[in-house]
Amino acid sequence: MYALAIAFTGYSYVSIADGTSATYRYGLPLGSGLPKPLPNGTLVVYMLAVQWAFIPQNATEIIYVNGHMENISVPQVIGYAQGYNPGLSVPYIKAMPGQPIVIVLYSNNVDHGLYIQLPHGTQNLNIVPGINTYAFFYAPNTPGNYTFHCSEYCGVGHPLMYGYIWVG
Repeated sequence: MYALAIAFTGYSYVSIADGTSATYRYGLPLGSGLPKPLPNGTLVVYMLAVQWAFIPQNATEIIYVNGHMENISVPQVIGYAQGYNPGLSVPYIKAMPGQPIVIVLYSNNVDHGLYIQLPHGTQNLNIVPGINTYAFFYAPNTPGNYTFHCSEYCGVGHPLMYGYIWVG
């Protein structure tokens, strides 16, 4: 009986750690839901969630050159509506239609969430302090602005914690 429980636990752990049994939707830690290898042209955005703002730290694009993965810095895809003003600025991420996107989320203070409704499905991720959370999705094919916001109440400034993905 114990051997069977150990076998199933071990199998589950290995399949989650290598990403073969996890879906892309739930923002599991360790990047277990990310496709391996990431598609060519994937936009990777590192974003810090703090009370009460999403702050994109940097962005890279993954390009494969002769079979080797290269991370190319693309700072022009991150911006702020009405300029940067800590706590009051609204960040945006510029993406091409259909471009694969990975958002690496991190919180250093309280639980946060990331909720974005896209034409092909909803992303709702929990951001636990001290643990990276990975969101993988494809940008919509329809140009426009797709708003994301915090889905966990994180204090009095919670309604101000949002941003958007600008597809165009």
